[in-house]
Amino acid sequence: MNWDAIGSLAELIGAAAVVVSLIYLSFQVRSGTRELRTNTRDLAFQKLMEFNYYVMSEPDLAWIFQSGCRDFQSLEEKERARLVHAMYSFFKMFENIYLHYLDKSVDEEVWVHNSPMLLAYASQPGAQFYLSHRREIFDPRFWDFLEKNGETNVPAGHVVSNLRREN
Repeated sequence: MNWDAIGSLAELIGAAAVVVSLIYLSFQVRSGTRELRTNTRDLAFQKLMEFNYYVMSEPDLAWIFQSGCRDFQSLEEKERARLVHAMYSFFKMFENIYLHYLDKSVDEEVWVHNSPMLLAYASQPGAQFYLSHRREIFDPRFWDFLEKNGETNVPAGHVVSNLRREN
């Protein structure tokens, strides 16, 4: 065997090693991406559940949140102050999920199945009043989504508590 043949064989082995390395790297990237999406989805669900638990566990906050979404001005001053903070958390939580959805770090299904609840509250007159006074604190892409999808058939607030199961 001459040196040219040995050199060619070495180049062939090197090229094969590069191809194998690239294939392995692509599997690692896919696995990392899948793990990132799973973690982001789990964190989004955790935040939704934490917010729900917080509203549910605080005396009167569920009523303040639901009533204030319907009619901001109907609440007393102290209730409105609590509502402003609850609404900030609520809308920022959904804004975060939406931005992850746009970046494709949250699956489309996560957004599609959770956005109706956002829209149910965001379309309420009291929530509209709040949002109209806080536009500058939200990402413009989130605002575009809210403006394009303002109406929803998903009930919000006290309407949900009045639902009855049909036999």
